[in-house]
Amino acid sequence: MGTRRIESFLLRIVVSDERPAVPERWRGKIQHIATGAEQQIGELAQVVAFINAHLHAPAEGDPAHTEVEQPGLRTIPGQS
Repeated sequence: MGTRRIESFLLRIVVSDERPAVPERWRGKIQHIATGAEQQIGELAQVVAFINAHLHAPAEGDPAHTEVEQPGLRTIPGQS
């Protein structure tokens, strides 16, 4: 089996107290934790596109931001 990488994203959604006129419109921001890249979002499709773009990008070389799992071995960033 090969290795696999774990990617983390932070999704912030602003929820209005008022019922939105267009329920499929979202307001918020998504951030890729390893790179700090952020994007404003207005719909679910933007969230999916942002995640896909980062999942298909080459893995970061900085072990402080990338967690690699191998069968029987788990590496936790910042710990030796």
